[in-house]
Amino acid sequence: MAIVGHWASLEEAQKLVQSKLLAGVVQETWEEGQLLNMLPVMAIDSLSVVYNRQTTPGSAAFYDIHEQIGFTAEQTQTQKTVTLKRVAKATILDRFMMDTYKDPNDYRTIALSQLREGCMRTIENKLIYGDIDNDAAEFDGMGKLFETDAAGGENFAAANPQQRDNGTDPLKLKNFRRLIDVVKPKPDILLMTRTLRNMISAAAFETGIGSNVPGSVINQTKNEYGARIDYFDGVRIVISDYLVNEDDNTCGEDDGNDSGYVSLWAIRFGQILDGGLCLCIGGRTGGPEFFHMVEIPEMEDYDAAGLRLTAYCSLALGSSKAMGRIHTIDENGAITA
Repeated sequence: MAIVGHWASLEEAQKLVQSKLLAGVVQETWEEGQLLNMLPVMAIDSLSVVYNRQTTPGSAAFYDIHEQIGFTAEQTQTQKTVTLKRVAKATILDRFMMDTYKDPNDYRTIALSQLREGCMRTIENKLIYGDIDNDAAEFDGMGKLFETDAAGGENFAAANPQQRDNGTDPLKLKNFRRLIDVVKPKPDILLMTRTLRNMISAAAFETGIGSNVPGSVINQTKNEYGARIDYFDGVRIVISDYLVNEDDNTCGEDDGNDSGYVSLWAIRFGQILDGGLCLCIGGRTGGPEFFHMVEIPEMEDYDAAGLRLTAYCSLALGSSKAMGRIHTIDENGAITA
């Protein structure tokens, strides 16, 4: 055994020192595309909000001189209801740990930070994939707000005018434009996975789509922090790490299989009466912290306190024309004109 200076071994020498533990926890999960930062907010003071969506617009007729003008009744509307749902998470704060685990980390601060992160990630997931048919306690996400669920074979036709099944076809730029066109009057963002964005960028700037496609269709700029912002036909492209591989011709998440199929979304934000996509909140939800935090001073039968975060919220789509989607896109496929 080697002698280390005065000590008989390295183990003996290391008994006199300790590692430096840095305070905090290094973030390892980085997710872009948080819709909560983009959605307009509508505060309501009731369980739900009800609104009417136009189905049959009015019309007029032409009449000759001295011709009687008749009375007609033709306008109809569909009534929609958005009900607030509660998302919550609680954790126990062991008092022994709170009183003693203070060097260098504050146990309570770390627990609260991770509690808030977990709640935010859950809401972000449900904004896309929420489904009250699977869990009546949650709200419907974007995939369930269309008039008709995805079933395969959609082509922006009358039966399901806001969705298109890409199927086994290459992703065509003309269908990008058709997706933009079905969102009225114009989408604010195109929401897609990072892989799909990279496919589009490579096709435009590296491999090339074709000599008849101008590069200006897909362009880039930078925000105030120097980060890249992509645009297609003037509509901002937003990467979402909350979008996942989906089962073929469905609205929701994949069951764990790597299907390779993803969706491309076009979204217009706005209040309900403006016909946009927005977040309804109620109670004490909202503000800089978003969640209402309750501190429980004593937990029965435990030497512990508690923390609970709650939010009352739901997703609302004013007009059915405020959102469009191309689903079942093969991430390993091709981009064509």
